[in-house]
Amino acid sequence: MLRSEHVIARLSRGKLVPHRLANDDPRVLEVAEELCALYAGHVGHPRARLELELAAHEEELGPRLDPRRGFRVVRGLWKLLEERASWASPTAADPYAIRTRVFELAAALPEPPAEEPGLLEAPTRDDVLSRVAAETGIEDPATLMYADRQGAQILEGFEEPSPEELVARYNVAQVQGLLYAARELVVDLGPEADARLVFHYVKLQGLIYALEPASRGYRLRLDGPLSIFGATRKYGLRLAKFLPGLLLTAPWSLSAIVEWRDREAYLELDSETSGLESHYLGPRAEHEADPVREAFVRAWERAKDTGGWKVEPGAGVLSFPERKAALVPDFTLRHADTAERVHLEVLGFWSERNLVERAALLREARGRGHRVLVAVSERLGTSPEALSEAVEGGVIPFKERLAPKAVLAALGET
Repeated sequence: MLRSEHVIARLSRGKLVPHRLANDDPRVLEVAEELCALYAGHVGHPRARLELELAAHEEELGPRLDPRRGFRVVRGLWKLLEERASWASPTAADPYAIRTRVFELAAALPEPPAEEPGLLEAPTRDDVLSRVAAETGIEDPATLMYADRQGAQILEGFEEPSPEELVARYNVAQVQGLLYAARELVVDLGPEADARLVFHYVKLQGLIYALEPASRGYRLRLDGPLSIFGATRKYGLRLAKFLPGLLLTAPWSLSAIVEWRDREAYLELDSETSGLESHYLGPRAEHEADPVREAFVRAWERAKDTGGWKVEPGAGVLSFPERKAALVPDFTLRHADTAERVHLEVLGFWSERNLVERAALLREARGRGHRVLVAVSERLGTSPEALSEAVEGGVIPFKERLAPKAVLAALGET
């Protein structure tokens, strides 16, 4: 992900145009290749050395991309390479303990230790370090005193991308950076799009969504961070992480209201013309990397008595055309004896408006013969009062984990 200082865009007739690098431009690929090689060549060396090399190359590489903004582009590419690096401490010793002992011994002397031996044989800096070395068994304490500083970290490993991969990642990251300040995101999914895959990433990121069945496909509305929490970076990052998941399918079109330089602007993209490529490989399992849902399934499998109810993956989309709305349950609970089915949706982030709308859909579903339960995290909402009212309507609250006991209790009440 890019930080705000790396995000570049321009306004054209009220619409935002994200900065884009041409993935077939030899100059762009040459700079990307040099940056990748520079990073890869520093494996085993400290971060400070790598940063000095970057600063030296920045002035030369930047103008080759853009005379005015090239340095920002280079820093953006560098930030994305940073995500592919792993760092390690240069020592197994505790630099803080070494540093503290050196200062303790120096402070106990009648006067500050001298740099070199003098006529009065006053203790020197080397005398203090030698004593610390004898106490700790460390040969050269001076070199490790500040080994816990970021610049001393050693580049332990680096997953080197191809220049083309780095450029493609940069172009996606520029759009993601704009979504940090989105008020609303609307995605129209065509009938050939893999809607289930898109919903997977909506759920995985815990986004606040409203789904509308359309004549051809679905319309998905996602609340932006500025619409519900103010400038909340955590939710903005989740929204940005959704984008590469959307790029795994087609066709789609996207429009977003974004705050850009103290004014509202519009961002519009579509699968046919965006040219964006996802770096996601796609989900390997239905609830992969979702700790709440994974924990719930494991807890259900370990439960001694589930009353004959079994947990299955969600049955798909429940449409309510009259309300121009739909639900996407995460699970279907099926009773082994009666074959009765109850749907369960686990919300991520939520707002008061979102919860009120969900409660209305629950009533609509019940009137149409569908039993639906909704579980919400107390930590990811904005209105404890709204949650208290919703609990009376059948919503299941939870803190860290959704307990099977709470779901079973709700099953007995519906």
